[in-house]
Amino acid sequence: MTAQDYTTGRGWAHIDGVDVAAPVSLARHAACGGSIQRVLLDPEGRIIGIGTTERIFTVHQRRAITLRDKECLIPGCHVPASWCEIHHVEEHARGGPTHTDNGVTLCWHHHRTLETSGWEVRMDNGRPKVRGPGWWDPTRRWWDPRSPLRRTPLAS
Repeated sequence: MTAQDYTTGRGWAHIDGVDVAAPVSLARHAACGGSIQRVLLDPEGRIIGIGTTERIFTVHQRRAITLRDKECLIPGCHVPASWCEIHHVEEHARGGPTHTDNGVTLCWHHHRTLETSGWEVRMDNGRPKVRGPGWWDPTRRWWDPRSPLRRTPLAS
């Protein structure tokens, strides 16, 4: 896919050996958690980026993140962190580092629906914060998902 398609989320991804094009959203998600190599092309077909495996969190980074997060970060979801996927808060393709300060645990469902569900995740000094959709929190405040009630408001 082109870098513009990847950035905008529109268009189609082409997978070697597969005759059917995949939606960009599927390619972006596979790139986030899978062990595939990304090759980004400009509109003229020039290679402008080649992904490497260093975007995959190491066993040690994953262990540290799961110890910190304990379960899926979305309030009310109690999938154990050891069953979760590690999500780059700042997307790797946009410069986000593969570092414990940029990784959080999300269950399979929340990882795949994060972009469309209204939930948001950010890091604040190495600690994850979540903001829910309007139906969950009409004030749209940032919350500490590790608080005892998992719903302690933070100053915006």
